[in-house]
Amino acid sequence: MSDKPVLVIDVGTTSSSAVVVSGDSATLVPEPGTGLRGWPSAVYWDGEQMLVGSPAEQRKRSDPTSYGTEFKRGLAADTPNVLGRRRFRPIEQVAAVLVALRTEAERRYGGRIDRAVITVPATYAPTPLGPTAAGPTDTRRAQMIAAGEAAGFETVELLPEPVAAAFAPVSGPPLTSGDLVLVYDLGGGTFDTALVRIDERRHEVLGHAAIDDGGSDIDALLAAQIHSDGQQWLAPLLRAAAATPSAPATLRLGMAVTEFAQRIKHRLSDAPTVEDYLMPDAPAYRLSRTELASLATPLLTRTVECCGGLLDTLNIPAHQIDSVLLVGGGARMPAVTDTVRRVFGRPIRTVDDPELATVFGAARWLAHSGPRTVPAWSSPERTAPLSFGIPGGSTRLLRWLVRPGEVYSAGTRLARTRLPGGAIWDLTAATPGTLERLLVEPGTDVTSQDWLALARH
Repeated sequence: MSDKPVLVIDVGTTSSSAVVVSGDSATLVPEPGTGLRGWPSAVYWDGEQMLVGSPAEQRKRSDPTSYGTEFKRGLAADTPNVLGRRRFRPIEQVAAVLVALRTEAERRYGGRIDRAVITVPATYAPTPLGPTAAGPTDTRRAQMIAAGEAAGFETVELLPEPVAAAFAPVSGPPLTSGDLVLVYDLGGGTFDTALVRIDERRHEVLGHAAIDDGGSDIDALLAAQIHSDGQQWLAPLLRAAAATPSAPATLRLGMAVTEFAQRIKHRLSDAPTVEDYLMPDAPAYRLSRTELASLATPLLTRTVECCGGLLDTLNIPAHQIDSVLLVGGGARMPAVTDTVRRVFGRPIRTVDDPELATVFGAARWLAHSGPRTVPAWSSPERTAPLSFGIPGGSTRLLRWLVRPGEVYSAGTRLARTRLPGGAIWDLTAATPGTLERLLVEPGTDVTSQDWLALARH
């Protein structure tokens, strides 16, 4: 769509990542100071500014009431969270993460980056356009766009996470043209799946589905199990927690147990059994891979049922799938591989960095997505109204790129629009001319039948 740089961003529930796409290059943006490839999706309000990522993680024990994480899950309810002495909406916390990613990306790139592609869960329903749109509206797509604009991006495009993951580079031989691949994406806060037909130049996404379950839910189950198993040596601390659930000491205990659960879960990806200590004077806590798999079984069952529901909707039996692609941080769990192989009986494909599959896949999607332009319908009249064959029938006009009185050539991008799903398409000139008058203002929902401007040819 443009030779200018684009920042591709995956805002995850527990970690976020970004890639600068410029020309043919795609460069990951590591977190400054730590060099982490995935930034913790965490914020901390110190009374004057919002700290993001590892700086927030490092301060959370000093004042846990000023620390926030998993705020992406709160976009639907849009309930403000209290951080210190201030209240912040989830969209404000997402915007803070985007600002930090953009600032570091521009520092590394050495120039301004005005356009962003942000991946979102497939559960974020497209926003209906037009005055006749009925039914409940999912505001989360609009909130992600607003957060991107608040972070300073002029153009914000959305891409479903499983669609992005389908473009991630796989380990081993490349996927073969014509293959049907089921994408299984278990992230920190959501599970997404998509069925993709592989093509040499552009993959075709046949359908996608999602549920609001993710790896952090397994962390919560394991943390609860640790609480239950450690009743005896945690009893004094637990009694204090019950008395004052919002006290800093209580919050610190919850953070410590959750981090302990995450550490055990990650270690069980490489070892059959783990023994670790929550506190120096506590007895060793032991957990096997089999026990973790048993704990995660209900959630993993829901994920494969989601996949099965998608296949049923598309009327495609599992035996016609050529492979299942595992992505997302949760895909590192051996129980995931075992469950998917047992249920579907198809070959398993993986990526080198499952946590970064979505952001790198989105970068590759951007390179393969083409210009996404719609030429104006031509007219033999010297002065004629401009109308366009809008993809899907309706779109929202974001801004005019050419001003009245300005001369343009054939192929010039006249206006930028956003489809209900968040994709960006530009309206272009079919022939040279001069834009005489605008008939539609930015922010208006338009269709293929609408006249948007008058032009002289």
